[in-house]
Amino acid sequence: MSISIRRFAVGRFALDRFAAGLLAAVLLVGLTPATPFAAEAAAVVRLDSGRLQGATRGDVTSYKGIPFAAPPVGALRWRAPQPVAPWSGVRSATEFGSPCLQANPTGPGAAVAPPPSEDCLYVNVWRPLRARGTLPVMVWIYGGGLLNGAASLPLYDGAQFARRGVVLVSFNYRLGRFGIFAHPALSREAADGGRIANYGLMDQIAALEWVQRNIRAFGGDPHRVTIFGESAGAASVDILLATQAARGLFQGAIAESGYGRANFARLATASPDGKQPAEQDGVALMKAIGVETDDPATLRAVPAAEIQAKASYNMATFGFILDGKLLTQDLWAYYRQRLEAPVPLIIGSNSLETPAPPSATSPFAHQLDPYVHPDEKASLEAAYGSREVLDLNLSSDVVFDGQGRSLALLHAAHGYPTFVYRFSAVPASVADRLRGAPHASELPYVFDNLDAVPALKMQARDQALSDAMIAYWVAFAKTGKPEPQHLPSWPPADGRHIMDFTNDGPNPGLDERTLRYEALARLVDPRS
Repeated sequence: MSISIRRFAVGRFALDRFAAGLLAAVLLVGLTPATPFAAEAAAVVRLDSGRLQGATRGDVTSYKGIPFAAPPVGALRWRAPQPVAPWSGVRSATEFGSPCLQANPTGPGAAVAPPPSEDCLYVNVWRPLRARGTLPVMVWIYGGGLLNGAASLPLYDGAQFARRGVVLVSFNYRLGRFGIFAHPALSREAADGGRIANYGLMDQIAALEWVQRNIRAFGGDPHRVTIFGESAGAASVDILLATQAARGLFQGAIAESGYGRANFARLATASPDGKQPAEQDGVALMKAIGVETDDPATLRAVPAAEIQAKASYNMATFGFILDGKLLTQDLWAYYRQRLEAPVPLIIGSNSLETPAPPSATSPFAHQLDPYVHPDEKASLEAAYGSREVLDLNLSSDVVFDGQGRSLALLHAAHGYPTFVYRFSAVPASVADRLRGAPHASELPYVFDNLDAVPALKMQARDQALSDAMIAYWVAFAKTGKPEPQHLPSWPPADGRHIMDFTNDGPNPGLDERTLRYEALARLVDPRS
């Protein structure tokens, strides 16, 4: 199967055609599932909502398409996740549930069956066939700019984690305007005790609550849960660390290429960085569809296709909302005030997340303005070594690399175990086209699913690096420390030392980019 990505939105930072096209061409073209083993019926497990039967392939048992909340359709659209209706008998759990409706119908979530739907709140579990005792749990949160994505992508198959002694969980969460939406009528209704606007984030929390209630049925330990995600999934990890509603639902976190410098939009007032009120945005969106009403029932009756058709409407304001319940202040304020969860954290990014802007008129030039004004770039040249290096790396550093480092230092300063990485490996088959590892290119290595991207023609060195990366991730899930046996020791975050995952394997040591990150932090972090 092939996947094209027309536009990938990074919060307020849009990776447009020249970046999204590169991501599609290099990473996501030709995603294919691994050659399957013959499936056998798995043991029946009992959950709080009913009994399930999954499938065993080789040495891994999986349970797919498990509802963790009621379908958010009809009267439940733009509502907090509601309890699952219990079922009688044994439910088959051998096929994925539908991905959530996507902003881009040709994007990742549309590339798998069944097709996207509003009825999409399903969780999937992989476990080793013969496990003894309770196992650590890893919960995956996919990326896609909060607009695209699906837990059912072959790239995210959890079998390799299960083979290493982990119970791997993935789930869908509502996307686009179905997952993030505010409107005065919904605010006045306050149907769920004030929980409004951030429905996709509520889905994530509901999935983690489901894990706490049910993971023992799969041999998992609810007291050893690690959340991990990439891109929008990593930004979600950053936010789940901050929000009190998720406290105690996990004991470790891994953020791969997260982001979130900008202010959250406010419900009824403009944000400090000028985004219009989220409720006003919702009214304008409905007006663009042709709906002007203060009746919540009328809003929920708008055909899903009409909302989906407006997925790119006013993208500059799209992102999580300061709703006063789940999110009460901006992301960085939580970390500066030591209000994030006191758990071990791995955080990092790739060596060249985004291509450099080809000209001053590119989308990147405008998006960088709130953080690095054009007349301030000269002050950074010395730390970067040259204007060429500055232009090549500035967007990556502001949105991903530098931000991750700064959040890591805040977390570490609060006394919590913190580890920083860089992924800089580039497959030989595309080395002549890339000057660094682009956004999302670590994913096949982390999941040890190199065969899922045959276009990259992975080699033995790629497999060796993948074996090492998944070993570090699994060791962290098991102990809170990324210390697998027979691999280099990972230094704790101190602003200077990192683990660099290179073509030659894991390489701990001094970060040669420290001076430029420090210069950038002095300029950019106060504006975040």
